[in-house]
Amino acid sequence: MSSGGGGGEPSWAWLGLLKWSLAHTDGTRPTSETMQMSDEDRKFLETVMKEGIVDEGERMKTILSDLTRELDRMKAEAERDTDGSNEETEAAQKDEEKTNEQELSEDDMVDLLTELRDIVEQIDYAKAFSAMGGVPFLVGCASERGVVPKSVRSSCLAVLATLTQNNPHVQDMVLKSGSLQTLADLFFAEIPREEGGDQDEQDIDGKLRSRIVQAISCSVRGHVEGERAFCASEGGRQVIECGLGMLGGSDGVPPPPPALRRRSLFFLQALVTSDEATKERIELFSACIQHVCLNMINQESEPDVEIRETGLGMLQRMIEQNKNVRAIAACKSEVVSHGVRRVSEIRKMEGEEKEYASYELELWEALIVQLARLKV
Repeated sequence: MSSGGGGGEPSWAWLGLLKWSLAHTDGTRPTSETMQMSDEDRKFLETVMKEGIVDEGERMKTILSDLTRELDRMKAEAERDTDGSNEETEAAQKDEEKTNEQELSEDDMVDLLTELRDIVEQIDYAKAFSAMGGVPFLVGCASERGVVPKSVRSSCLAVLATLTQNNPHVQDMVLKSGSLQTLADLFFAEIPREEGGDQDEQDIDGKLRSRIVQAISCSVRGHVEGERAFCASEGGRQVIECGLGMLGGSDGVPPPPPALRRRSLFFLQALVTSDEATKERIELFSACIQHVCLNMINQESEPDVEIRETGLGMLQRMIEQNKNVRAIAACKSEVVSHGVRRVSEIRKMEGEEKEYASYELELWEALIVQLARLKV
């Protein structure tokens, strides 16, 4: 499935789906032309909305109503800009003129999404929001490049990450909806090019792509089928490769910022050290693991100490699990050589500098011992 940011015209179907759900949370039976909600989801949604913590449930509906109203305005403006005047856009304009509600600013929308994220941290409300079409709403809104402000799209991805993390019910929805592919497509669409494009809209700082990786990560981690599907997808693995910086400098792709490298490395570590990780899965990420060995634990090529520490910890855990260490073994001499030098450098430090590097020293000393005992 291609995302709305992949070059096709936005359908805005995700917005209509949520608007319909908001209008039918009282149990109204859907027609054959609308989303079919299972009896189980409908019953659960009604219970949470009517018998749960009323303030939270009602507040969630109010937030979504406010957001859909503002997104409707954005949709109408975008259609007038691209298609000129037609019956649909004229009707939308008349509806807009009839309403007296104050327009929401970009900051207002971000604040509402932040509040929504706090609400869906509660698993019952996460399930209720998902039953209302929350997943396609968040993915669709995040994919509307050039129409929805970047900060709002980023906030939608943050809500999606919270919604799916450690929530198998919602993770199932993401997997079955094809949203992982949509998010992967969006990730590549957001890569800034060295020439051309609106600098304000380009993801120069990597924050939006970091949010995409976080949303994908939360959607699959701990979910057996989700992890398998992602790892089996070449496009999925390329998201991690690009996030780590393995594609930087090619085809005009700039190196990823630290926030994106950090998030991608965390995701890689989760996948290759997961309880469900197999020899075959780890083999698929061999190039990524070797990139970590040769680039991301070396302070000369990786200045971010948190990234170096995460990389060292990942290699240690992989050796301890001993499921597949061939990629590490292939880089053993380079890693040990650099490790010995780094240990010597840290031991010569003094004061706060040495204290700051103490955990890295501990990781290096343990890894060197493990590598000395490593047998393939």
